[in-house]
Amino acid sequence: MGRFFLDKDEKFMDLAIELSKKANYPYGAIVVRNGRILGRSDADTGICKTIYKHAQLVAIEDALRNNTLMGNLKGCTLYSSCEPCMMCMEAICYSGIDRLVYGVGIEASNLYYHHIEDFSVLDIVKKINPSMKIIGGVCEEKALQVIQDYHNHIVEDDEKFIDMAIELSKKAFYPFGAIVVRNGEIIGKSDDIVPTKDTIYTHAELIAIESAVQNIKDSLSRGNLHECTLYTSCEPCMMCQEAILAEGISRVVYAATIEDSNEYFCDEFLVHIKDIVKRANSHTKIVAELHRDKAIEVLKDRGRLEI
Repeated sequence: MGRFFLDKDEKFMDLAIELSKKANYPYGAIVVRNGRILGRSDADTGICKTIYKHAQLVAIEDALRNNTLMGNLKGCTLYSSCEPCMMCMEAICYSGIDRLVYGVGIEASNLYYHHIEDFSVLDIVKKINPSMKIIGGVCEEKALQVIQDYHNHIVEDDEKFIDMAIELSKKAFYPFGAIVVRNGEIIGKSDDIVPTKDTIYTHAELIAIESAVQNIKDSLSRGNLHECTLYTSCEPCMMCQEAILAEGISRVVYAATIEDSNEYFCDEFLVHIKDIVKRANSHTKIVAELHRDKAIEVLKDRGRLEI
């Protein structure tokens, strides 16, 4: 009997992992009742105006699509390629799901792709719903491999796009360049505009962000650049940091530091974006000093700005 259930769990977990390979983020989930799939996550998991389109939520919503009341998924098992976050665990409890089977745990997943939280809530769930059966580590190596592959792809993209930002900095009036990327597509970039006394706000990051906002068709209000990454040849100043937070940019990848800019080009206030992100309690991820040496060479070649 135990082997039968394990074989069945592995079969459905394999399906969830296959969904994770096709998704925008490396997670997949399905809801099963009596051997029949009632709901599944999709390829657009994680891409929407809000931050709530997690694979587990999409699968649960799919299973509930023709129902109006929560709590009607009793007798169902949720198969998730990764241990659910706190938000998804809440939905699982409310939906009435009796059984949770997941592949890789949050701690292992966070080594390659970072969750909103760094902790498991399984102990809390067991107190809230002690009757729920939770099984972890099913097809763990397969699920973790998908996350590792996704991480490697991000690293390759980061190197490619930061080099593009640095190339823009070489052509700009001031030696700074920036691009905004969404789903691997450049949707905004800085230019070589010559600043005047009336355009003191033409920083590379601001130009790239403004360009991105204008190019997004679903742009309705501030904060619509969620799921976007800003690549900039130098760490953003305070003014640009505010724009990054206001527009909800998810990731910032920069090359040279503010200290580098101060040493080789012009003086800026020493306010680091990682400190502002922490103070603002923002979930914006920061990747610092990627190809820093290349960006520093551009600053050195341009020389100190005489004001």
